[in-house]
Amino acid sequence: MFAMNKNIKYWTAPGFFLLLSLIGIFLYRDYGISWDEPISRTNGGVTVKYIGKKFAPSLLTEKIKSFPDLENWGDRDYGIAFEAPAVLLEMLFGLEDERDIYMFRHLLTFLVFLGGVYAVYRLAARRFDDWRIGLLAALFLALSPRFFAESFYNSKDIVFTAAFAIAMNTMIAFVLNPNLKTALLHALATGFAVDVRIMAIALLAGTIGLLLIKMVKKELPTSRNVLLLSIYLAASCVVIVGLWPWLWSKPLANFVLAFKNMSQFRWNGEILYRGEFVMATQLPWHYSLTWISITTPILYLGLFLVGLGAAIRQAVKNHVRLWSDDGEMQDLVFTILFWAPILAVILLRSVLYDGWRQLYFVYPAFLLIAIKGFVMLWNARGALKYQRIALASVTAISILYFTVWIWRAHPVQNVYFNVFAGSGLRNRYEMDYWGVGNRRALEYILAREQNPIINLIADSATPLDNTMRMLKPHERDRVKLANYDSGPFYLLTNYRSVRAVDDSKYSRDYHLFYQIKIDGEVILSVYKRNGG
Repeated sequence: MFAMNKNIKYWTAPGFFLLLSLIGIFLYRDYGISWDEPISRTNGGVTVKYIGKKFAPSLLTEKIKSFPDLENWGDRDYGIAFEAPAVLLEMLFGLEDERDIYMFRHLLTFLVFLGGVYAVYRLAARRFDDWRIGLLAALFLALSPRFFAESFYNSKDIVFTAAFAIAMNTMIAFVLNPNLKTALLHALATGFAVDVRIMAIALLAGTIGLLLIKMVKKELPTSRNVLLLSIYLAASCVVIVGLWPWLWSKPLANFVLAFKNMSQFRWNGEILYRGEFVMATQLPWHYSLTWISITTPILYLGLFLVGLGAAIRQAVKNHVRLWSDDGEMQDLVFTILFWAPILAVILLRSVLYDGWRQLYFVYPAFLLIAIKGFVMLWNARGALKYQRIALASVTAISILYFTVWIWRAHPVQNVYFNVFAGSGLRNRYEMDYWGVGNRRALEYILAREQNPIINLIADSATPLDNTMRMLKPHERDRVKLANYDSGPFYLLTNYRSVRAVDDSKYSRDYHLFYQIKIDGEVILSVYKRNGG
């Protein structure tokens, strides 16, 4: 029996990640382009140009020269640990057409997300000393609909979520087994995460705090671990500055400026929340918690509450001791890493928009607490066989449901809402705020419209000009982005920033030509001029 179990473990975990990799490779070409991708790519190109001018000006290509200068670039305080290498790889592979460039970026983004899924697997497997529990955590992340979709095109929040999860994993490995190898690996992961988004500096502070507490509690010898902590801090600083060229001239001053700018982000637009348009600078305190509650699978929410209750009981029981073993220490870390950023956003009244994507990085900790809830229910004192069967059945049904849901909603899984959200969603919440459904609509029009030139206008806040980049070159030549004065032949709306949604206003001059519905909710409509 042991040999059989060993063989199952040997093949199952690699098989899962191989399958997930193949799914990503098979699907990455299907997704549209989002609002932020061109500007994110420019952030990387600006940095590549800066490095090239400094070290190898003769090697700068005309394409790289066309990017703005770092000194004059408004978003120079953005982390570029993913964006700059992405542009370098784009150059290395000789990608010229924008469609090829952005599809390649989708693949890179997914591969980084895959690293985050593996980190969650390792975190859960280590915490509960069971590779099967690790796979369940990884599966929960992979089958979170919004995360699955955005893992192909959200190079900001998903890449940071993955980097944060990887650094969480190296942090726990370092704290549990401090040595030179774990210190340097964690420094590398910390530096990369900080240089994706500066918020990851919390992991550096957390690492210091954990090691100091363990030394005070006599769980670790002091002299050796002070040295290892010093090595970790020094190496982290080297990586942070080394991977972020904007810091080279003024490391401390520019770092502080970047942190200040990110804590109060410079965006003052309006967002639709609970049926009302609210300024992003004046969000109610419950904004992030509401979005988490209505876009996370119900099973995960229920398990999270069970796990959170258990973690709180542990903390109360331990009082000033904080934890009684390494497992409880990890539970406390996961709980803090989930709640601290949310509370900081609420207290600082930070700017959020497009749902809770700026807080996606708390999701790995959320899932680890949920997995604790699963384990608690499975191992509950007095749990009967039928109770375990019920838990396993509910979990299996949920996994099957989301596998099918993701397949049916492809490629706009980013509009997933659970039953807590209710109905009539386009009148109450932002739907396809990324604008990725536009590609599907344009390709549908192109396949059915015989006219050589297609006049099209967006009747909502959606990036049609970005979508054009994902069309084939000969298709781009056919689509003309018009204005109302030119009498557009097609109108497209994804309802973003549209007040008082009323499709009947189109009925006089247009008729419905195409529509995308998810769970009965309309997320995009295309209207064609009557008589056309």
